[in-house]
Amino acid sequence: MQIKVLRFSDGGFATQPFVFGGEEGTEKFDPSVKYPSSLQNYLIDTGSEVILVDTGLPSESKDQIPNEKTQIYTGKTIQPYINAFDSSGYKREQVTKILVTHKHPDHTGELRSFPNAKIYISPEDADALKLTGDNVVRATYSDGAYHNFPRSQKIADGIYFIEAKGHTKGNSIVIAENDGLFYMLHGDVTYTDAAKT
Repeated sequence: MQIKVLRFSDGGFATQPFVFGGEEGTEKFDPSVKYPSSLQNYLIDTGSEVILVDTGLPSESKDQIPNEKTQIYTGKTIQPYINAFDSSGYKREQVTKILVTHKHPDHTGELRSFPNAKIYISPEDADALKLTGDNVVRATYSDGAYHNFPRSQKIADGIYFIEAKGHTKGNSIVIAENDGLFYMLHGDVTYTDAAKT
């Protein structure tokens, strides 16, 4: 198995209230604290399948211009997500599955670009995006506990889709087991410049 980063943005940030405020309320956090971020999604080559974890921003998206009130800045575009995918050496038609961590457009923007892929997504986020069709697989998380996580769904050997509500009502985490290591791909939680390679 190979896990590859598809990197398409750099130099972003998120404020502490945006990152931690959620259900607790933004007033408990310091808006002057900013955390660095970048945008990348992942490709998993199992040897028999090509599986994507999220599909980046839509190619037509314009760069944000941040100011002092900006709570999240996705950074400067290095290249559109679909270009990052195309430069990975894979063809769009090879992608068999897409695992959507959550509904936000920087994770779902190019779902349209992979004609042979089954899209695995939580029911809540599928409803929010109004996703329908034979290629949409609503996660059931019916394969029992995965270590400390109470609900999981096995996607392929060594790849699990984990229910992890919070960032969105249907947020999910992807675990990939490879050579005795456990890779946890949680969408926004891992968006740091350190994940460049």
